[in-house]
Amino acid sequence: MSGASKDANTILAGDSVNVTATVQNTGSSGGAMNIEYVVNGTTRVTERVVVDAGSSVERTQALKLNTPGTYRIKVQSPGKSAGRVRVKPAIVETTRMDPTTRQLKIRGGMVPTNEPYVMNASGPANRSFTLQSWTVNASREAFAQDVTEYTDPSAVDISVPSGDDAAVFGVVTVGSSAGVQPSSMQFVLNRSNLQSAGIDASAVRVYHRVNGSWRAAETSVVEERTEQVVYQADTAGASAYAIGKIEPAFSITRTSVVSEQVSEGQQVVVEATVSNSGGIEGTYDAQMQVDDEVVNQTSVTVPADAERTVTLSTVVTTPGQFQIKFNNVNAGDIRVTESEVQTDGNGGAEPEAEPTDTEPAVQTEPAVGGGGGLGPLPATVMGISTMLVIGGLLGAFLLFGIVIAILRRGGSRNDSGFEL
Repeated sequence: MSGASKDANTILAGDSVNVTATVQNTGSSGGAMNIEYVVNGTTRVTERVVVDAGSSVERTQALKLNTPGTYRIKVQSPGKSAGRVRVKPAIVETTRMDPTTRQLKIRGGMVPTNEPYVMNASGPANRSFTLQSWTVNASREAFAQDVTEYTDPSAVDISVPSGDDAAVFGVVTVGSSAGVQPSSMQFVLNRSNLQSAGIDASAVRVYHRVNGSWRAAETSVVEERTEQVVYQADTAGASAYAIGKIEPAFSITRTSVVSEQVSEGQQVVVEATVSNSGGIEGTYDAQMQVDDEVVNQTSVTVPADAERTVTLSTVVTTPGQFQIKFNNVNAGDIRVTESEVQTDGNGGAEPEAEPTDTEPAVQTEPAVGGGGGLGPLPATVMGISTMLVIGGLLGAFLLFGIVIAILRRGGSRNDSGFEL
């Protein structure tokens, strides 16, 4: 045995390392010998080698290593060491790097475990943004992923939020995810970038790109260094990630005011269209104001580059002139009259009250019987009850009759001697 060698120092779990043995015959006649391929003291393969006189031969065996760890490889007869092999559950290799881009090839082996794979992905310390680690949840099958980090968001071939409402320091894209799902990542940002953008370190987020829109993911600071800040963020369920601070950009594009009679008074309805021109969806808090007093409010989610219609209402129960606003934007004025706020309890307007400086209307009572006589009698005459008037007239007629009777009786007696 003149020598032993291997073709790799690091392999994935489930892969094989090729070990080559060199056997030399320095004798004058041909012969044969047995050689053993030994891993951590255990013989894996035994092979018989025939070598001619004055010559040498090479034999290679592929040794499969399934479990992560470090292994000593030897070829014996007599023993020659081929060195050590490190077996990993996954490997990160840099396949390309320039000032704005770094491409990584991440390969995972067939490891019988449900534990996440945490892989060291550290890049050069002089980059303004770089990954430190990449963690995935594998499915016990071998996998390969292409992960690319960008320090210049404009170099990415997808739409990345920009403008006054977005400060993006880096982008990460993921290629094939067959058999694996991203779980989390750690990355580093230079403090100088944060200071230039006027952003506090705690305000940085990782945003997932899902169905063409960006959504904030849980992000936390795990270490603060003098010149850098280290973050960790969830990466599940997406293939592109933007790192920075992205906010919605709301504007009110249209307002209108209408009113209608309801049972409680006059209902006033304000309607507004809220537009979001930002790169991320957001929650818009809407308020309805009557003469600068908030009378109703609600919240609505508006997707990026979209708009939503918001409707708020209130009931006015007092007459007057009112200014209606939607989040301090004047939507219009309304005038409510006294008749519009007086209701009969069933949604209709109440009759207006009688003027105090006129005679009250004459009230009538139904006529007795169904004939076509004189019709109903008035309840009052000149402010006096009709029954009292009738009673007084009857009394007067009775008194008049008594007087006439007395006069007639006195005239029938002739005390003067004259004959009538």
